[in-house]
Amino acid sequence: MNFQTTGQGKVSSVSCCLLFDPKDGRICHVHRIVTMEGAPATAQAALESRTLQLAKELGLDTGRLRVLHVAEEAIAEPAHYSIDPVSSTLVKRKLPV
Repeated sequence: MNFQTTGQGKVSSVSCCLLFDPKDGRICHVHRIVTMEGAPATAQAALESRTLQLAKELGLDTGRLRVLHVAEEAIAEPAHYSIDPVSSTLVKRKLPV
């Protein structure tokens, strides 16, 4: 997802927070916060809190999930993403053709 503008405003940054299952690395929830130019940046702790809140409202068991922050560009391309549970790093696999 690549944001450029919304009306007259310009995007300053996009922050992404992933919730994943530490047992198998499956990504269970993705939350993005778009910050427009002139708006204050969202603190990492606030992004995590909001991500967990939304996931809980969707019925996910957030107590067992782990958080990983990634750059928007890291998950922008269509692919199958997971998290390596040992290193807590993003793994990208090409989609089947």
